[in-house]
Amino acid sequence: MQVKQMRKKFSKLDKMEMSIWECCELLNEVVDESDPDLDEPQIQHLLQSAEAIRKDYPDQDWLHLTALIHDLGKVLLLPKFGGLPQWAVVDEYINTY
Repeated sequence: MQVKQMRKKFSKLDKMEMSIWECCELLNEVVDESDPDLDEPQIQHLLQSAEAIRKDYPDQDWLHLTALIHDLGKVLLLPKFGGLPQWAVVDEYINTY
């Protein structure tokens, strides 16, 4: 699917209406196969990220929220949101270190 087709399909925002937390909970069904350090659902990663940022930057509420929502786009992996392949949603990389 080309970029213009993807934009047309997904920019409608007509799949579902939900709260941020409801969207986070959907990530209980997603494990990021491209991250060798994680073998748990993405919601755990979101919560761990937000908590780590909160500890390091306690007065930066906007940053806590950013850490919490940074991977919400991974709901596009789920069938009801398009069921896109992982490579199309996650920036896969090769560790060259």
